[in-house]
Amino acid sequence: MKRKRTDNNTFDLKWHRRVGLSIMIVLVFLSITGILLNHSPAVGLSKKILSSEWLMNWYGFETSSYSGFQVGKQWISHPGDRDLLLGAKTVANCPPPLINAALTPNFLVALCSDELVILTANGDLVEKINLLSGLPEYTTNLKYSKDKVLIESNAEILSINLDSLEIVPSEIKVDSWPLESSLPAHLVKKLNQASKLPGISLETIVLDLHSGRFFGDTGVLFVDFIGLLTVFLAITGLYSWLARRRKKKK
Repeated sequence: MKRKRTDNNTFDLKWHRRVGLSIMIVLVFLSITGILLNHSPAVGLSKKILSSEWLMNWYGFETSSYSGFQVGKQWISHPGDRDLLLGAKTVANCPPPLINAALTPNFLVALCSDELVILTANGDLVEKINLLSGLPEYTTNLKYSKDKVLIESNAEILSINLDSLEIVPSEIKVDSWPLESSLPAHLVKKLNQASKLPGISLETIVLDLHSGRFFGDTGVLFVDFIGLLTVFLAITGLYSWLARRRKKKK
């Protein structure tokens, strides 16, 4: 009987050690995050706001995806509200989306939904043409070609005189229209810094990591499982200590 007790005690100690080693890293991580949360006001975790794009996407916040048209050395874009941007500067308002843009020797021209915006090379507003002031319905494209500003409306090519704002049919054939493309990284960085994106405090992130909520329901269940294993370690450790104490007394 004594040998059987010794074998059972050895078996319990083996499992105690294996479980302890397997969750050691997680327990250390939970301890560190717990200490940080306990001293959050002193460390200033709540004052540190993070708003990186991947983090916002992870938490389910919508972030702007920036694309636009290159006009010379500049970029015209429309984030999706009503602001028309030249680089990182708001130059006009027009209804989204931005359909196309073109550069002429004297002007920058942008075609939004049912509105044509004419700007100077520096981005100063010159004129707007909408449906009420003569822009044809269903205008779907814009291009500067052969010294003419061309638009497409109802599968017909029209020419716009930017000085007189006269719109007449054109015999010029257009094989392709300018395509929207992603903005360069340095410009996207400026736009993200200037935009009012939601932010998440570092305290919230540490708390979600500590509780497992950062990884959704699976993360919460994993932390719960680690908690049960910790209880198992406490019970088996106490049992082994009591068994050794009884053995010494005998």
